[in-house]
Amino acid sequence: MTEMASNPFTPGSGLYPPYFAGRKREEDIFKKNIKQTIAGTPMHMSIIGDWASGKTSLLKKFKETAEGEKCFVCKIVSPNTDSIAVFVNTISKSIADEIKLKEGMPFFKRVKSKVDKLTGIQAFGFGASIQKEDNLTPQFDLRIGLRTVWNELKEDYKGIVLFIDDLDTITESKTKRKQIILTLRNALMESIDDGVKVMCVVTGANLFEQFEVAHGPLVRFFEPLILGNLNDNEARDAILIPLESSGIKFDPDVIKRIIETTQGQPYYIQEFCYHLFENAINDKVTTAVYDASYDSIMHDIAAKVWNQKTRQLGDTNSKILHIISTGRNTTSQIEKHAGGNFGISAGAVRTALSRMQRENKVKKNGRGVYIMEDALFREYLKTIF
Repeated sequence: MTEMASNPFTPGSGLYPPYFAGRKREEDIFKKNIKQTIAGTPMHMSIIGDWASGKTSLLKKFKETAEGEKCFVCKIVSPNTDSIAVFVNTISKSIADEIKLKEGMPFFKRVKSKVDKLTGIQAFGFGASIQKEDNLTPQFDLRIGLRTVWNELKEDYKGIVLFIDDLDTITESKTKRKQIILTLRNALMESIDDGVKVMCVVTGANLFEQFEVAHGPLVRFFEPLILGNLNDNEARDAILIPLESSGIKFDPDVIKRIIETTQGQPYYIQEFCYHLFENAINDKVTTAVYDASYDSIMHDIAAKVWNQKTRQLGDTNSKILHIISTGRNTTSQIEKHAGGNFGISAGAVRTALSRMQRENKVKKNGRGVYIMEDALFREYLKTIF
């Protein structure tokens, strides 16, 4: 190859994948909900998926769709906080910043002047200095703030779409989590009565547990979309379509091995293809190139993702998952090995297994065997203790 072609694969870059594969169902549901919101019946959604399952890429696709429907779009990164007021302020400040960016300072000042005139409401991100009355709440602030913003935007936009990313990271406190999520839900429900055409899409890795802790109906209020891995055809498209104009060819056996090894996990596909593309010999990626690249790919994923993931899991959980990864995967086997090798009590093992089941980190089949579905992470865990 006389001149190195640009690598079309983008693992962990925050950019779109080179080909957006396998999310037509999710796109269709979002388009339907956007149209209902614009028609005056707001529909809210939750996108549920583990790390690197494509949540961020899907939000970017949704953003394109919403803007194509002439909606005002604002992305909010959920803060880590126990405070309802801080959570609401994060939403309001994000909206205010987006108005500055998209509409300019004159429009921003016009909205600010309307917010300033509302008795009792705090800044709602617009820098107002009005004192808050004791009987008013962040829920009221959010409701009135959304109504005020919508009344100013509705001449130019058909609706408002809020994307709240990583909602499951707000707080470890179940009580505070319940209050925060209910505040958001209640303000959005009240906004319907106010005629505000606002749609909210929240994302997280473990939102079902969060919602069930908060209130059962929340699962129905935020229509859940669970992101799974790509099927074989979708994964093949994610590999081949970006290569079409690159001049690089992947052997059929290499494509098959990528699909089997990654299990169709979008991030893993990007990571494998990026490295293999870089290591192509004479514009080709053969099984020999695949074999020679495998260890460096695993090392790169570990450095970017798995090392941090095990730290977040904590010592006890990581050791239990390590035991499961080595094939000791019944309760009695795990307890025996955890006690004998790591000094973890049987009670601590059962508590950890129960919690990790709820969080979908492990599953238990009908024979009482614990299973980790992520084969590559399982392979990594074998090596860390």
